[in-house]
Amino acid sequence: MNRREELLTILAEECAEVIVECSKIKRFGESSVYEGETAMDRLEKELGDLYCMIDLLHGEDMISYTKLDEYANKKHEKLRQWSNLFS
Repeated sequence: MNRREELLTILAEECAEVIVECSKIKRFGESSVYEGETAMDRLEKELGDLYCMIDLLHGEDMISYTKLDEYANKKHEKLRQWSNLFS
């Protein structure tokens, strides 16, 4: 496995771990505690791990922060139109 493949594999694993923590919050609540950490603490940890991978992808010139900001803004606009998050 080359460096890019390893980065993408770990990125996918971190995305899966974020999904697991979101599911646990939905099932057990935000304040559920496991091994001394709340569900939200665990979610923040996994999001931090994901952010690290995004930063590493940027460092390898695989992604652009400028484009990430552009796509995030487009997603905000879609959410304003199609969700209740901005009501």
